[in-house]
Amino acid sequence: MEVVVIEASRADRHLIENLIQFYTYDFTEFTGAAILEDGTFRSLPDLGTYWSEPNKNHAYIIKANDEITGFTLIKEIEGTRKYNYLAHFFILRKYRRSGIGRKAAKEVLSKYQGEWELYQLENNIPAQNFWDKVIEDISDQEVKVRIENGRRYQNFICK
Repeated sequence: MEVVVIEASRADRHLIENLIQFYTYDFTEFTGAAILEDGTFRSLPDLGTYWSEPNKNHAYIIKANDEITGFTLIKEIEGTRKYNYLAHFFILRKYRRSGIGRKAAKEVLSKYQGEWELYQLENNIPAQNFWDKVIEDISDQEVKVRIENGRRYQNFICK
């Protein structure tokens, strides 16, 4: 199966906004997020920055065999330290456990060399297992893990 990670254009913002509805719905299992009065979930408050600040924030669409399978959002953080932050990663439920997510994750993480940080909710064990395997494949094997405010953070260097 051919998996590609494509940088999202401004025209793709609406597509990602639609996918965020499925993403948020899937997370209700772990977060209990409520639906809004109009029948949708709240969008990501910083979504616009992925197009207004393209030097720091990057949006990607994930496809397999020319079908949309998900998205990922990445930030390049500069402050007391410089690192890449995987803000959001989503694969549609019907494509999970097919290898698409793992291939896409490896591809997108490999685009940005250096230090990475990402997290999973502490109660989202399937996501933790997924990211442990991906990080093992693409890192220098030195992974720092910390638990903070119900989140399991991982820091590592992408080789």
